[in-house]
Amino acid sequence: MSASASCRPLTDLSEDELKALVVEHGGKPFQARQLSHWIWKHGAESFGAMRNVPQGLKTSLADSYAPRTTTLTKAERSDDGTEKLLLELRDGETVECVIIPDRARTTLCISTQVGCPVGCVFCASGMYGVRRNLTAGEIAEQVLVARSRLGEGQKLTNLVVMGMGEPMLNLKGLLPALQRIHDPDGINLGARRITVSTSGYPRQMERFAAADPSYNLAVSLHAADDALRRELVPTAANKVADIVAAAHAYFGQKGREVTYEVVLLEGKNDRRADANALIQVLRGMPCTVNLIPWNPVDEIVELRGLGRPRNARIDAFAAQLRQGGLNVTVRRQRGADRSAACGQLRLREAQAGDAEG
Repeated sequence: MSASASCRPLTDLSEDELKALVVEHGGKPFQARQLSHWIWKHGAESFGAMRNVPQGLKTSLADSYAPRTTTLTKAERSDDGTEKLLLELRDGETVECVIIPDRARTTLCISTQVGCPVGCVFCASGMYGVRRNLTAGEIAEQVLVARSRLGEGQKLTNLVVMGMGEPMLNLKGLLPALQRIHDPDGINLGARRITVSTSGYPRQMERFAAADPSYNLAVSLHAADDALRRELVPTAANKVADIVAAAHAYFGQKGREVTYEVVLLEGKNDRRADANALIQVLRGMPCTVNLIPWNPVDEIVELRGLGRPRNARIDAFAAQLRQGGLNVTVRRQRGADRSAACGQLRLREAQAGDAEG
C-alpha cells in the first residue's frame, strides 16, 4: 500500500477547492496558485520541495494531504525506447501507463480505470474485470509521473487515453483530469494533442461532445458486423450503426475527424469480407481507420487461440480499405520485448502475487 494512503492528493481538488483549503489552513488565497504551480508545473512530489510556500501552511496541509499519492513501482523499457510504467495508487491498486517516443514526438498512453469492464477477448486489461474508477487526480498524476521519466530535451507532445479502462464510463474523473492536463496553468498540453479512445457508448459520447474544449475522439470498432463485434467485444450492447452515428455527430459538433481503431486478429476480422463491411459502414465518412495488428499475450493465446496476422495479410487488408475509399494507417508494433499489450504488465504482477499467496 502507498505510503500516502492516509492522505488525500491535492491533485483531486479543483482550483476553487484548493483555494478554500488553503484559507482553511491559515494561508492566503494567492498561495493556492503557488501550490498549484508546484504540483502541475514543477511536478513537486512533497511539500518540502515547494520553496516559496510558507512552512506553517505546508506543515498544516501535510497532516491530511499530499501533493500526489501515485507511486512508480516498476518500469520496463523496450529496445525501441518505449517505457511501460506500473503505478501504485493510494489504496494499493495498480494501473499502467506507457511512454512511446518516436523521433520528435513523445506520446503517453494513460488509464482511466483499475482493470476494464469491456472484456475485449484480445485484451489483457479486462482479464481480472474492473475494480474501480480512477479519480481525476489519479488520471492526471500518470502524466506527472511519466513526465518525470523523460530525458533531457525530451518533451511530452501527445496524450492518448487508451490504456486500461473505458474512458466513457468514467467521465466524472476523466473530464476534470483533462482540464488539468490541458489548462495553461496546469500541465499545458494542447487539446488537439489529446485523444480519447472509447469502445462505443453513444450517450456518453454525446456528453463528451458537450464538454469543452474539443479533444480528438477514437472509436475502438474492431468489426463492422454486429455479430462479429459482439464476439470480439462480449459486452457490446450498442449496434455499430449507432456508434458510428454518435461518432459522426461528434465530428459535426466539434469539427474533429474521428479515428476508428481495428485490432486485427488472424482469421477473425482480417478477411476480405471484414474489410468490405468496414467500407460499407464508413465510406464517405470524414474519418481515418487505424489498423492495429494484435500484440499477442501468452495467456490469451493459450486461453483463446488468437493470433497476429502475417504482415502480408495486414498489408492486403489495408490496401483493400484504401481501394474502397477509406483513409488508413497501420500502427507499428512498439515495446514488443517488454509486455507490449495493454494491461500485460499489471497482469503479470497480479499473477506473481497470486503465486506467492
